[in-house]
Amino acid sequence: MNLTRVVSAVLFSILIMGSAFANNHKIGVNLSPPQKMTSSIPFVDLMKISDGWVTSCNFDWQRNRPIDPGCTRKNSFNTKENEKVIFDRFGWVQRLPSQQSPEIFTSISSIWTLPKSFPTGDYIVLYQGEGEVTVRGDLKINNEQPGRIDFHLNSPKRNLQLHITKTDPRRNGRYIRNIRVIPKKYERTYHTKTFNPQYVSKIAPFQVLRFMPWMQTVYQRDVSWATRSVPRSAHFRSRAGVPIESMVQLANLTRSAPWFNVPHKANDGYIRNFAHLVKSQLRGNQKIYIELSNEVWNGLYTATHYANSEAHKLWPRAYPKMNRGTRKLLMAINWYGKRSTEMCNIWKRTFGGQKHRIVCVLSTYASSQRFGRELLDCPLWKKGECGRVADAFAVGPYFGDYMARIENRNVIRTWANQGDGGMNSIFREILQGGLIKDKYKGGAIERAVQVRIRPNVALAKEYGLPLIAYEAGQHLLRVDPPHTVRDPRLLEMFMKANRDPRMKAAYDRYLRAWKQEGGKLMVHFYGIGETDPRNFFSMLEHVGERTSPKYQALLQALR
Repeated sequence: MNLTRVVSAVLFSILIMGSAFANNHKIGVNLSPPQKMTSSIPFVDLMKISDGWVTSCNFDWQRNRPIDPGCTRKNSFNTKENEKVIFDRFGWVQRLPSQQSPEIFTSISSIWTLPKSFPTGDYIVLYQGEGEVTVRGDLKINNEQPGRIDFHLNSPKRNLQLHITKTDPRRNGRYIRNIRVIPKKYERTYHTKTFNPQYVSKIAPFQVLRFMPWMQTVYQRDVSWATRSVPRSAHFRSRAGVPIESMVQLANLTRSAPWFNVPHKANDGYIRNFAHLVKSQLRGNQKIYIELSNEVWNGLYTATHYANSEAHKLWPRAYPKMNRGTRKLLMAINWYGKRSTEMCNIWKRTFGGQKHRIVCVLSTYASSQRFGRELLDCPLWKKGECGRVADAFAVGPYFGDYMARIENRNVIRTWANQGDGGMNSIFREILQGGLIKDKYKGGAIERAVQVRIRPNVALAKEYGLPLIAYEAGQHLLRVDPPHTVRDPRLLEMFMKANRDPRMKAAYDRYLRAWKQEGGKLMVHFYGIGETDPRNFFSMLEHVGERTSPKYQALLQALR
């Protein structure tokens, strides 16, 4: 064999191996919800992660009387008149009412709820336009001039507030706009470097980024391509979510495959524009995971009710003898399968010769193979079509949620009273079982294998599909009625367990079991975010946290 043929063969082998590796994603992560962005701090410009605008009025607290008509002690900070604010296309306030106007508010604020972990130090506020802007919190103003405020944040204990008391209302664009709040160390680079380098370094190892939380998927109402969030938008925490361009930019920066959750009300034009934008901006060889909405089987979300309503229009006489609750879910699942298939076809037509990059995902409730089969068969539409068009079948194979069920509450209360705060009992139940009596043996992880992993791997194989996890990890907490946990002692116990070093051993075993049973990509829920009484899911509690038991286990699995 001559040298040219040898070199060609080697290069071909490298190409094939590289392609296979790129397509063999193992571990991904859901990004944290927008309300956690002050602990994850993904963007250099903090304006993007503020809580949004709040309308305010002036009240004289010393004399206990209003300065602005209608202002009271109760409504002075928030008059709740956002629907009366005149915004431009990008969410900047174009004018403020006078005291003679019918509105109560005369000023407006953008606010940040800061966790204890929020970094202190020097920051700058930059803005365009004419008016009056102040910054409030536990801070010291170092310098102030039109268009710029330099301040030092001493601590996060009083949160942060940017207050606009005057803005030029003329139509020639002189109102206060393009506000940026930036750590001073990034003043020279923020124009070109959108993302916080510390955040990027924490999530860069993960092969897939699921953007469902950033897209505000479960809160989407009516959607329009013309009014969607864009990089110039004032805030990214509105119902419109983070711009598609920003998500693509992060995927390019981290070399991760993006996972998009298209709004359930998106029309064909929206879907087509979405696909075109991603095709034009995402680097050329990366995969794209596409899923319609999120957990359309879950009655807690509006998408389920919308899907059921749309299904009734198409198949009003379907399943007449079935009980109401089951019928509603099966109807919703059929519509979800139909619309997912239509969405996938639009994406693949848009990508044309690159359609192999699209991974169309159908997801369902992990504990119900009946729902999964209904989804893949979609018998009310075109029987079998949904399973044939899909590229992956997804479930959320969480472990441990049975422990906090209402029927087990008395057992776990005794754990909280133990000398170690229940840690030995929790991890014994996770890894070995036997403390909570039911038909499943072997503990929380073995139970997840028996109920949520093994049956779904088998179902996916019937349709020639890989089983992937759209969400995964521990689920010790319950927030769904009647199982909602409110007892502070139990909440503290579960939070402590998530931080316990033994959680790494639990995750190690869980990840091995998933792989051994035939599971493919697993996307952890979720990335970086402060824990609270409703949410112990994050792998890191803030962007400055060096590591954690969960993070160690996930990185080890990637290696």
